[in-house]
Amino acid sequence: MNKQARRRSLVLGCASVAAGLLLGPVPAAHAATAPELVYAGDIGGGSSGLVEVSAQSDSAITSITAHLYAEDEAAGAAEITRVTDFTRTSGTDQQGVWQTGTPLRLADLGHYRLVIDLTDADGDTSTTQARYGFSYCLTTSASDFQVTPSRPDFTHRKVSVSGRYMITDPRTRDTTPADGQVDIHTSNGGTTTVHTDAEGRFATTYTQTATSGDVSSWLRLPTPEPMEQGSQTVWVSPVRSDTRVTLDSTGLSLKEGEPAKISGLAELFVDGAWRPLAGTTVVEDWWSDMGGATSRPVTGADGRFTGELKMSQTGKVHVSVSDGTYLNASPDRTVQVTVARKASVSGFTVSLNKYAELTAAGYLHTGTSIPLDAYNHVQLQYSADGKTGWKTMKTVTPGHGEPETGNHFKGTFDAPAKGYYRAYFAGSPSWQPAYSKVLHAERTQTRITGGNASPEPVTKGRTLTVAGTLQHYTSSAWRAYSGQKVKILFRPRGSSTWYDEGDTTTRSNGSFSKAFTARQDGTWVAVLLYPNSTHLVSSGREDYVDVR
Repeated sequence: MNKQARRRSLVLGCASVAAGLLLGPVPAAHAATAPELVYAGDIGGGSSGLVEVSAQSDSAITSITAHLYAEDEAAGAAEITRVTDFTRTSGTDQQGVWQTGTPLRLADLGHYRLVIDLTDADGDTSTTQARYGFSYCLTTSASDFQVTPSRPDFTHRKVSVSGRYMITDPRTRDTTPADGQVDIHTSNGGTTTVHTDAEGRFATTYTQTATSGDVSSWLRLPTPEPMEQGSQTVWVSPVRSDTRVTLDSTGLSLKEGEPAKISGLAELFVDGAWRPLAGTTVVEDWWSDMGGATSRPVTGADGRFTGELKMSQTGKVHVSVSDGTYLNASPDRTVQVTVARKASVSGFTVSLNKYAELTAAGYLHTGTSIPLDAYNHVQLQYSADGKTGWKTMKTVTPGHGEPETGNHFKGTFDAPAKGYYRAYFAGSPSWQPAYSKVLHAERTQTRITGGNASPEPVTKGRTLTVAGTLQHYTSSAWRAYSGQKVKILFRPRGSSTWYDEGDTTTRSNGSFSKAFTARQDGTWVAVLLYPNSTHLVSSGREDYVDVR
């Protein structure tokens, strides 16, 4: 056994109460019923030097002798000392407790093997070794142990611990200030060690962080002498203050991918007033079936905090101060965060027909859900240069498609001969705006000038000629459009129906003419009705002719 283990064994031995779980008895050969030792050991601490014996027999116990032996020596070794001056202090002579009156004066501190001889009035005897033996060691006495405050709060977290240790030596009966180190065990789970001063006093401070627990002290002497000491303990239980959170805003709107910045003021109620809560973590939590996000901002000296968390969809962020050593949890506060998800337009096409009607179509993608009716619109827009001056020509509502393919939209409207077009989704609180690619559409303008039916008036049966010139706008000017078929239409007076009277082809200068037999009053007009894929239709002046 090393010195440290031996010292611990001695300390534990000195701190124990010797009891009578015995190794005997060993009765005299002639005894019918020998006296029985119940327990034996030191009394009043290892520094008292007094022996106590509890025994019983069938007749009065008349003699008690205590033998002390060195603990590590085998049976048969010479005794250190013996004690016979026992006086009964309780019970009866047959069953009682006896104590010595004069403290033992031993040369060495330690733990001793204790053997008790008992004799009763019948002459019966027994010799029994006490189970725990006799402790003879230094005894500490602690006084003035103070832990203040025992109810620390958020603004008073530092705790002071102080006290005094005195040492009594049974060999001299002297009590002197302890000269050693004191281990302060705090409820935080840590240990602080300080040295006693000349009067045996000690003092230290620590910051309380645990919710509650004992604070105790333990004296350690510089020499490995057996020592008995009692514990000093004070329960420290911090005071919890109420808290609250005031948010800067209870509603936020942001785009998907942007962080939600949630800020506010945290306060605690202390000394009868609400004050800024500094250096405390605020919990900002959002959760959904698709996942969640958390931010843990720490308040500044003014109690202000700002946390950032990324949310994949619209939801509520719960904000609070959690409970802790000094704080009660604050009431939950919520911020409604609306996340505008990304939208897109794909498959956008435009087509300009010969009548200057443009058809635009495409697909709007908004993910797994569709915007509310108030927002589920696509604007078909025109710009002369494809960069500025965008004008909405028509607004259409997409159908209900699949998330993968998108929702189809289509619209037709009158359009200029050339220009740029795009589809624009204005978005909503739940979706971001989206644009299609910009497309160009163009057809060449045409016109018929000088359209005339003559002569006017004309005699029935005579020849009537319809003439004019066809032009197209090319190279920034109106030029003759030759080799094109122009159709002549006639609408009789009082009718709403036009009749096809035949075709004529334009000459190299774009002119055309065709003769007809005058039959009845009506209106004549020349039209380019079937242009190629790059030109627009056009019509000349409507000319009414009176046939007589």
